[in-house]
Amino acid sequence: MIVQGQVPAYFDYLIEAFHRGEAGRYVHLGYWNAAPGATGESFAAAQQRLDEKLAAMAGLEAGQAILDAGCGFGGTLGRLNRHLSGMRLAGVNVDRRQLDICRMQQPASGNRFEWHEADACRLPFPDQSFDRVLCIEAMFHFRSRREFFLEAARVLKPGGALVGSDITLARSAQTLDVPGFCIEAPLQDGYGPWPDFWGDDADHAALAGAAGLRVAALQDATANTLPSHGFTAPHDADESHDTGNVALRAALMLRWLHRAGHLRYWLFRCDRPGIDPS
Repeated sequence: MIVQGQVPAYFDYLIEAFHRGEAGRYVHLGYWNAAPGATGESFAAAQQRLDEKLAAMAGLEAGQAILDAGCGFGGTLGRLNRHLSGMRLAGVNVDRRQLDICRMQQPASGNRFEWHEADACRLPFPDQSFDRVLCIEAMFHFRSRREFFLEAARVLKPGGALVGSDITLARSAQTLDVPGFCIEAPLQDGYGPWPDFWGDDADHAALAGAAGLRVAALQDATANTLPSHGFTAPHDADESHDTGNVALRAALMLRWLHRAGHLRYWLFRCDRPGIDPS
């Protein structure tokens, strides 16, 4: 049973690192067009590229109302605040500590920030409140993808869109000659809650259809995000004897699944139909 408001353990480490000045506002993987060694590119730059790709997929414009469900440290909304004007920028998170970090940012260019401590599957907004709902690398932590899709569709205006990224396990992970709990346990300890771990309800097209949305774009970014693990779980982490570090164990398992082809990383856009003029 997933406890409402449960926060993944790895955020304890990220929050501490942020306050020490060792981590930025992005808490997702990066997007790479080439191997990091070939470009000398930083992890932060790759994280920003992922953010930029999703923003382009969303087709954001000045004056829109944007909701970021599972907003992390406010990196995505902070970037929109710097580049667009007249925006309503709302973030939802179950973790008050993360929202406190979000609140350190100041609105600019006629923008307005809102930070809500709330469950993404029970959004505290009226119907048709937002032009775009974003959900970047957070949905697999929600108690139900299906409930979230329904809520996102409810708060979207006609002609709006749900845009984000999601991590799922490939079917090959279920056929490995390894007991399932050996894979699931470290990830649940460090990255849980992960309610639908094996992806029984992770068909984005089916989820969109059930919510009255239409998949407009679906990109497999598995290869592009793979190099991120060189930063989240570097090679020397294999020799670590810090067996009590649940975040490290989870990062190593995620890296192994990704490298072995047992994990998929998706970018998606799902549109809500506009009003029929007839």
